[in-house]
Amino acid sequence: MKITARNGNLIGKPGAIAVCLFEDEVKSLKLAGLNKKTVDELKKLIKSAQFSGGKKETLTHFAQGTQAPLLILQGLGERSEFTWLKLRHSVGSVIREAKGNKAKSLALFSAASFDSDLEADTTAKAIVDALVLGHWSFEHYKSAKKPGHAVANVDVYFSTLARKNAATKVIPAAQIMAEAHNLSRDYGTHPTNVVTTDYLKAEAQKLSKQGVKVSTLERNDLKKLGMNLILAVGQASVMPPRVIIMDYNPRGAKKSLALVGKGLVFDTGGLNIKVAMMEEMKSDMCGAAAVLAAMHAVAKLKPQQRVIGVIGTCENAISGDAYRPSDIYTAYDGKTVEIGNTDAEGRLVLADTMAYIADKYKPSMMVDVATLTGAAKIALGNHADGVMSNSERVSKQVLAAAERAFERMWPLPLYEEYGDEMRSAIADLNNTGPDRWGGASRAGAFLQEFVGKTPWAHIDIAPTSYPALPSSLNPRKTANGSATKTLIELAIGE
Repeated sequence: MKITARNGNLIGKPGAIAVCLFEDEVKSLKLAGLNKKTVDELKKLIKSAQFSGGKKETLTHFAQGTQAPLLILQGLGERSEFTWLKLRHSVGSVIREAKGNKAKSLALFSAASFDSDLEADTTAKAIVDALVLGHWSFEHYKSAKKPGHAVANVDVYFSTLARKNAATKVIPAAQIMAEAHNLSRDYGTHPTNVVTTDYLKAEAQKLSKQGVKVSTLERNDLKKLGMNLILAVGQASVMPPRVIIMDYNPRGAKKSLALVGKGLVFDTGGLNIKVAMMEEMKSDMCGAAAVLAAMHAVAKLKPQQRVIGVIGTCENAISGDAYRPSDIYTAYDGKTVEIGNTDAEGRLVLADTMAYIADKYKPSMMVDVATLTGAAKIALGNHADGVMSNSERVSKQVLAAAERAFERMWPLPLYEEYGDEMRSAIADLNNTGPDRWGGASRAGAFLQEFVGKTPWAHIDIAPTSYPALPSSLNPRKTANGSATKTLIELAIGE
């Protein structure tokens, strides 16, 4: 999809024209850029269909003699309640209507919303994000293949040259970030018989052609290094456990950022077997999906700081060789961990992975992303992910990056008492707490034990990662791509 910011009158004859309207604009429509016949047809449509401009209100009409055969009216709701989130959902509805009606090109207009008090560059960024995300679909496994259709060109019209120029500057990077988000959704939606630990390695190795150094720690390497936690989790599976390291290191870089993703390609729960919704556990690698997709964007955007993308990946399977509750293992950094529950496996994989990265790479900052706890979903529901950190500065950076990425995140506490509750009577740590309470923060406190003095944040994406809530930006039964753009924002800076 080619997205272009424009100013002035409509150029060419697009397959569809879409107009976004606030409720207070509907009765007295004034729209520069379109000819009188097209505007009159829109006014007639508004009246005949009793279009009110309410949020989530979409009206599609095929017309003759207008500047495009397909006209789309999209409501924005009340002006006083307008946000970038609402803008994104509105634009997502528009692109889905255009695609569904087989328009090959789209001209997007607004009487006021693209020229509101919201910053022009961020408005353009939100529009691009919504166009790319709303256009995405996942049909890789449909046997009855439908003819592919895509909206190839989108022109977004702004009322002033200054706003058009501001939008033009941000569109390329915004599109790269949104396409990375879609790539993350692809990774998280594919089944485990496709997305194996070998698949993740192969996807990472593609970055080698873009100046990113890719290396792996294989099973024998993990054994030599004493990374016994990840080995324990993966020992029942035929899939090899590994740590994948993608090192983008530009000349002159003074700071380094490590992005660490949990890559459980499938999680049965182990011997503490899951009793419900196991079919969704292909999504337990969505943290790895976010990191891998973010690194593809980093390779294109080329930020000034060093960015080390890391994936700890394995499968938590069941066999006669599976690790057991009550087993005790020694982690990379020498701490001993008693296994209280084999279904608390993600923190074990991350613990070894982060301890190794903190020791060998000494990053200026480290952020891990994981579908770690159902407790985070209980705390936050489906609409925000949890952030925990050993540094107020890092926490603020992550939350600010999430806001720039249009992703909702909320700080959760890491009080000392949570760490105390993860102590074992016979080892240094237990991978579960004494009861069900505070599970998200206890898991974060466990991870904190393995980062040393590295400024660090943990993002628990279990609340939003899978399945994505169906909306104009998300088809049903697919991964959400959670945290992908937040990681990219952290990599490129403000």
